[in-house]
Amino acid sequence: MVDGKTGQVKIPGFYADWRKPSAAELRDFKKSGFTVKKFMKDHLFKSIRTQDAVDVMTRIWAKPTLEVHGIAGGYQGPGVKTVVPPRAEAKISMRLVPRMRPAKMVKLVTAFVKKHAKDVQVVAESGLEPYEGTTTGPLADLIRRSMEFAFGKEPVFVREGGSIGAVKTMEDVLDAPVVFLGLSLPEHGYHAPNENYDWSQARGGMVAFARLFEEAAALPKSAAHAALAAKRGK
Repeated sequence: MVDGKTGQVKIPGFYADWRKPSAAELRDFKKSGFTVKKFMKDHLFKSIRTQDAVDVMTRIWAKPTLEVHGIAGGYQGPGVKTVVPPRAEAKISMRLVPRMRPAKMVKLVTAFVKKHAKDVQVVAESGLEPYEGTTTGPLADLIRRSMEFAFGKEPVFVREGGSIGAVKTMEDVLDAPVVFLGLSLPEHGYHAPNENYDWSQARGGMVAFARLFEEAAALPKSAAHAALAAKRGK
């Protein structure tokens, strides 16, 4: 399913709905302070496929992915058994990005698998609609001001892949845009055994949120609806 040398997913149509980062997004990526050397150090990587910073940022922040998380089959106990197993199982997931739809991607994966191994059964466990936060307009400007007030430096917008299924539902049900203030740093090792969170980030975050709520209360309700309408019109 994936080219081991390039990392490209080989399923036909996989990238058809992917919208590449805009020029403005790439400018923010470049201003984020990201370096390949620090990225590799923070995540304990000895080697990666490319040393081009923009390419790495695009891969980890803005590009869809497909990965295998587990393979099971055959004898799993101690010692050696020579019996050929009757079945095996692979667990995979895909990180979808804006404009990609879970149902369509499951169909593409299923067609690809059946083409190469018609007896394999594909079971779709769950799927989440992709979400893209608000990065332009009065709400985005409010975030910039709040973060600059707290940390003394204007932030830039990047992306971050995750699985927070409630966010899309909250936006749709409440009819209000959801925005994120990124406070964790790569060296915090989120979801790792040594995950941590330092006080300077926590302190700045509290100040940023207080400032955000203070200024947000003064914004007209139309600003939120305008931001939501603009995003849905993309």
